[in-house]
Amino acid sequence: MRPKRLRVPLLILAAILTAGFLFIRECAFGGGMGAPYKSCKCIGIEWEMYDQHAVDGPRKTVCIGVVESTTCYRLTGGPIIECPR
Repeated sequence: MRPKRLRVPLLILAAILTAGFLFIRECAFGGGMGAPYKSCKCIGIEWEMYDQHAVDGPRKTVCIGVVESTTCYRLTGGPIIECPR
């Protein structure tokens, strides 16, 4: 009896973890210590991680959905460069 009771919650937990792994991506980040700043176009919800005070540094976001495209800049808002892999 017990193994069947635990099977459904474990399957639900596995589905949630798999969805999180597939659909939650870091979107906008970087720009510190000479690193390129990366931004993206998110199909879904783009969630800002900080309040955007000067102390927080460059804007950092998480995409909950699918990342359609990614753009890298030499500086925040600066010239576009090739994104490192």
